[in-house]
Amino acid sequence: MMMKHFGVYRKLILIAGTVIAAVSVGSVFFMENTSALMLFVICAFAILCGLLFLLDFLHNRYHDDLLEQITLLIEALVEQQERIVFPENEDTLTARLQHQLLKLRNILTAQNQMLAQEKEQIKTLISDISHQIKTPVSAANTFAQLLDDKELSDEERSEYIATLQTSLEKLTFLTNSLIKMSRLESGIISLKPEKNSLNDIVLQAVKTVYAKAKEKNITITFDCEQNFEAMLDFNWTAEAITNILDNAVKYTPSGGIVGLEITEYPSYLRLDISDNGIGIPEEEQAKIFGRFYRGKQSAGIDGVGIGLYLTRDIINKQKGYIKVASDENGSVFSLFLKKD
Repeated sequence: MMMKHFGVYRKLILIAGTVIAAVSVGSVFFMENTSALMLFVICAFAILCGLLFLLDFLHNRYHDDLLEQITLLIEALVEQQERIVFPENEDTLTARLQHQLLKLRNILTAQNQMLAQEKEQIKTLISDISHQIKTPVSAANTFAQLLDDKELSDEERSEYIATLQTSLEKLTFLTNSLIKMSRLESGIISLKPEKNSLNDIVLQAVKTVYAKAKEKNITITFDCEQNFEAMLDFNWTAEAITNILDNAVKYTPSGGIVGLEITEYPSYLRLDISDNGIGIPEEEQAKIFGRFYRGKQSAGIDGVGIGLYLTRDIINKQKGYIKVASDENGSVFSLFLKKD
């Protein structure tokens, strides 16, 4: 109430003070009785002092009320509640402050909801991966014991070894997924860029996925006679490229081709990783770098949806960026890496 009518009270006090001052000045010219004039001036002065004290009191009360309302707004923000204190239809500093605080509350609420959702996703993924680990471990243990049988035929032994290898590959994938999630959550991606050969980094990434590509009869091409150097963290950049190559091999049909090409610009090196796989629908291309996102065409293919998220994070932290172009004929991921 005090805040609402403070402006009115202040105007009334100022008007009253002005009238009293004007009357006091006029009385000097029109009152002939000196004693009466002195008494009138003293009374007028006392009233003016009283009005000033009243104005000061109301001003302090106004500020106290204002601070109390702002405190209530902040408390509501902390408690993630919506509270309207100042009229929203007025263009005042307090109304604008309230608007900004409400916007901040909405942003914090959305972020908390997203974090809670991601936390639940992580719990589900860890539980799912932990459950999946039991199967290849059990299978590996069983077939390792069976291989001790000296009476096995060569055909049986080859079959058991192949099954054991499949189980170990599955176990490796699941373990790597847990490691990636651990890196993601703990924020341990600490990059140390040094002058490195991008060619060597690419070759390191190709070695990592070569066995999978060979198994699907996929050809990986990297025809680059010139050596390109840039300020890059060798291992993390290799992992970023590996994540894209791994996806290319996963989603490219048997007998396909995955190509790598480096183009030099004044400030950047551009690494294109292309495939002739199933492609990425246009409506999903803006989402694939999101955390835990997996497209509709990922069903039935191993993955947890963090590889591309990590890749973008690694590239961004080295002042680079990544783009994707895709259609039904395949996809091209372009990594722009800053030279220095």
